[in-house]
Amino acid sequence: MKQRTIILIAFFVCLVPRVILTAINKTANDDHIAPILLWNEKGIYPTTKDCWECFQPPFYYSVVKSLAGLVNANTEDELRIVFQWLNFVIGLCCLLLIFYFQFKSSLLFKWNLSLALFWGLNPKLIAISIQATNDIPVIALGMLFTVVLLKWIENKNNILFALILLTVLLAAIIKGNGLILFFILAAALFFFFVTKQISFSAISLKTVLLLALIPAIAFLGGYYDKYKNYGNPFLTNLPVAPAPNFITPDTAQGFRKGVTTVWDSFFGFKIKSLIEQPYNVNDLSDNYPAHRTSFFAQLYGQFSNASFERAPPSWSVTDNTATNFTKVNYVLQLPLLLLFLLGIFAALKQVVKEFSLQEFIHLAMFLIYLAFVARYAHNIRDFANMKLIFLFPALLSMIYFLWKGIAQLKSLVLNNTALILVNASTLLYVINLAYFHIRLFANL
Repeated sequence: MKQRTIILIAFFVCLVPRVILTAINKTANDDHIAPILLWNEKGIYPTTKDCWECFQPPFYYSVVKSLAGLVNANTEDELRIVFQWLNFVIGLCCLLLIFYFQFKSSLLFKWNLSLALFWGLNPKLIAISIQATNDIPVIALGMLFTVVLLKWIENKNNILFALILLTVLLAAIIKGNGLILFFILAAALFFFFVTKQISFSAISLKTVLLLALIPAIAFLGGYYDKYKNYGNPFLTNLPVAPAPNFITPDTAQGFRKGVTTVWDSFFGFKIKSLIEQPYNVNDLSDNYPAHRTSFFAQLYGQFSNASFERAPPSWSVTDNTATNFTKVNYVLQLPLLLLFLLGIFAALKQVVKEFSLQEFIHLAMFLIYLAFVARYAHNIRDFANMKLIFLFPALLSMIYFLWKGIAQLKSLVLNNTALILVNASTLLYVINLAYFHIRLFANL
């Protein structure tokens, strides 16, 4: 009973900043309200080129539009309020999944509590939960997909598999990166078949059902219309850039420098630059920190700093004390990053030696999403496309790898040191969020 009370208090602590920030936030990193306003004005969904975010699948916008209609919300500000509170509810579901999943681990209660707070108070997850965008529903569906797929491999229940297919469909017709769940499920089915953990007839039926989603995704997600009108079903608001050279920088890339070369951007981790200047510079000049061209440094920087990307600009926290706390957290989290990587290698070892289904699913979730985010950054090359939030549908697998890495620590001293680092980092999250609150209150 005491532990349950503590869990409820911890959950409430994680919930409070989401409530406050949703109530006071008035902007987003991109304008996802314009497609709905144009839809209301024209009576039909706008074409891909009509606005910056009009290339997005229309399904989630239709949900917001319908809810707005129920409360007679028509103006941009009214739509934003409906949009944000819908995302708050979905973000709440993400928080529930984090706590549910973390407390299923075999770690001690003190570890589960600390890690639940560590993930539940993550500034980037909170920041994306309070915006009027279509990111948080895909994150929630990716997390739900992970939970249900892990349950399905235990008993192969047909209802669970139907729910898996539904999460794949919904994610794919809400946002382009939701399509990745389709390929993860295909990879999981193939692994089950190769390791002879599912019969040929069963795998054939499941594969047919998965493939049957393709026309539904193509039409409901607007991909077929984009292919018919533009010859590219995955057209976005930024053109594909010329492929970067492996080592030698080129001069072909336009817009804002991000991926300069494959070697510089994907085989380096510019932590020194990140600590010296723990935020991005969003301009066309060459006066930007070195970490802006480093894919993994960008993901690392975004993870613990709500205003790292400086988008939207009004979210920028420039206070020197806040910046110094962020720098400290970048240093504190380096050992935790090593534990995370240790967890990945431990999972790989189990897959190779034991053909572990659970480990394979987590590896497939994380690595396929990571490959997608890296490929997307490689193709567009603008630094703003190095997005951690595109990796968050695999959040439960990220949680799993950290706790698996912690479980490898056999020394009591190392275990306690890691626990101190997690709690200290969470405290710095709270400080980061406090400055973030102050900044958003100043925007009112």
